[in-house]
Amino acid sequence: MKGQAIKKIVEELLANKPGHDNKEGYYIIRAHAKREWGMGLSNGRFERVTTSRDQGMGVQAFTAEGVCGFASTDNITFEDGREIMERAMALAKGNTRLEAKANRKIWEAPLLREDGKKLNELDFDHFSLTELQEMVLSLHKDLMEKSPDIAWQTSYRQVEDYWCIGRSDGTLVSYTIPRSVLMHQGTVRVENRAKSFLVHFSGVDPSLLLKEKESGALMKKAIQRGEFARKVCTAPQLPAGNYPLVIDYGLAKGLAHEAFGHAVEGDHMGESVLGEEGKLKAGMRVAPPGVHIIDGPLEGDWAYQPYSANGLVRETVEIVKDGVLLNGLGDIFSAEEAGMKVTGAGRAESYAHVPLPRMTNIRLLVDKELPLEAQTGLMEEVASLRKLLLQEDLLAKEGKHLLLLGYRGGQVNPKTGDFVFQCDGIVDLADPSLTIYQPSIFSGKILSALQAIQAGVGEGCFDAIGTCGKRGQGVPSSGGSHRYLLLDQDENVTLGGGQ
Repeated sequence: MKGQAIKKIVEELLANKPGHDNKEGYYIIRAHAKREWGMGLSNGRFERVTTSRDQGMGVQAFTAEGVCGFASTDNITFEDGREIMERAMALAKGNTRLEAKANRKIWEAPLLREDGKKLNELDFDHFSLTELQEMVLSLHKDLMEKSPDIAWQTSYRQVEDYWCIGRSDGTLVSYTIPRSVLMHQGTVRVENRAKSFLVHFSGVDPSLLLKEKESGALMKKAIQRGEFARKVCTAPQLPAGNYPLVIDYGLAKGLAHEAFGHAVEGDHMGESVLGEEGKLKAGMRVAPPGVHIIDGPLEGDWAYQPYSANGLVRETVEIVKDGVLLNGLGDIFSAEEAGMKVTGAGRAESYAHVPLPRMTNIRLLVDKELPLEAQTGLMEEVASLRKLLLQEDLLAKEGKHLLLLGYRGGQVNPKTGDFVFQCDGIVDLADPSLTIYQPSIFSGKILSALQAIQAGVGEGCFDAIGTCGKRGQGVPSSGGSHRYLLLDQDENVTLGGGQ
């Protein structure tokens, strides 16, 4: 169904509410239409080609007291919309009898009527599925020819998400989020040891395939990562300990997202190391001066979202400014109780989900930025990084000074601030020969890691993408930092233990 037709149905539903006006009740209607094409190849052959479409509506209804009920349907029609509006209000009234918690903050939300920008140059179906298969197969075969001793898997996805959100106060916002991503995963085997790695290139439409065919940038990156992975296979284990560190922007995004972003979401304050008695510890120093953590939508980004799923503008939030905790990610329902501003942080996976406070693109930046000369190869860049640290008198004069490359996931305890992350491999920058080590577990305390930040190296890189899971909902996430971050040695930040 076309966006204009969906928008008209939402407007009609709001103009013909089933027996309730704004004084008696309140409605939020979310209509969502999504289509996706995807494919995957392994060693020269297609393993899957998928197409999917999904659409539907979700309604949150509120009694006059602010008690909520929710209902959804996988159809977008006026009749189905009226039915779920009545069902959601009936559930809200039932929840009132159960003494459910009331929240009337949505009545205070500003009226907004806007349509989002068009971000993509090429329409979703500019190329047929067959044409896309041919293009991705060609890129995959190019990679196999350039590096035949690596087992390669290539995947491509393109997604189009259309949202229309209406509220009883007359608010109506609609926007389309186009996303595309090309990924290469390689597996190397040396002396009965195997190591896998992943590289990606994301955009808003299939033009990224044309760009990659012309430049081969992702292919070159994949081959370089393969060469590094091959060395990691036979590398020694790193002795456990506390070291001065350099982390790449993918790992920095993981640190900002998992170890900090979730800890400032409005509905987490009762169980967060950054909360006290359910309130954000605003004004608390969490990092040195000159360190900033920012979350907000970036046009063309994998996790772009211009509006809240509750129909508010999605704001860019200075979570940490000059090392001081300023604000959290509060949606219209959680912000006041959590002691933070409303920033339009509500996100929902689909029409069938109730929004939660979530990140979009989170980035960790440092005022002290050291320029890094561009290099064509991974290890050439590592050598340039070492040279820079020597020049700036920032390289450890004794012992090891370790560079962590790649982010392989991890977990965080938001109550205690303990984190555990994994990387692809490690390089000792203090060693002129740049000795490589097996991946080790990167663990410690959130606040200790932030306090250890010394400087950023290189330009901002904010395209570390993934999927963020929370309460059964998965939404696109992204972020990053400078190309590299320097962390001083800290007794509460440890490297050690093999993977």
